[in-house]
Amino acid sequence: MNDFATRRPRRYGILVVAMLSAGCVTGEAPTPAASPDLSAPSPGSSAPSSPGPEPRQAVEAAYTQFWPRSLAIPNTPEDTWRAAMAALAADPQLSTALEAMRRNKEVGVKPYGDVTTRITGVDVQGDRATVTDCQDGSRSGQADAATGDRKTVGSPRIPIHAQMVRDAADGRWRVSQLAYPGGQC
Repeated sequence: MNDFATRRPRRYGILVVAMLSAGCVTGEAPTPAASPDLSAPSPGSSAPSSPGPEPRQAVEAAYTQFWPRSLAIPNTPEDTWRAAMAALAADPQLSTALEAMRRNKEVGVKPYGDVTTRITGVDVQGDRATVTDCQDGSRSGQADAATGDRKTVGSPRIPIHAQMVRDAADGRWRVSQLAYPGGQC
């Protein structure tokens, strides 16, 4: 078992699974809630050829910080969404998230609750990485934006496979794709 599987789970603002993975759940995806810090994490070093603990820690930090930070973006002016989200995500996830945020704003859906992120593996290969996560979304879901009435409730074991890329220009890791294989982990 690697050191990521034995770490204590981290809790975050709102379940973004549906928002950031348009089409992976029934109904409309939620919009994120507020979060105080929108800046992306800085990696500890430039692209090493053999990943050690520093690149893995940078990947894990970028992934875990992606969730709460991306929640704040839809609560800011819409003309700032692209730049703010680009600090956290790269295409195709960037475009997917922006489209979902616009759609959710149009249909009046918002998220509620919190998520526990449980990283079970990180594989770094140069400027690309894969994060395997088993999130607990049982205290989160979608609610009507006007009334706050809850429409859905998440699962306690949501498998997520995240592809991450390190930007050559600034050295930051960004989420490039989130995959939800289904089932439980």
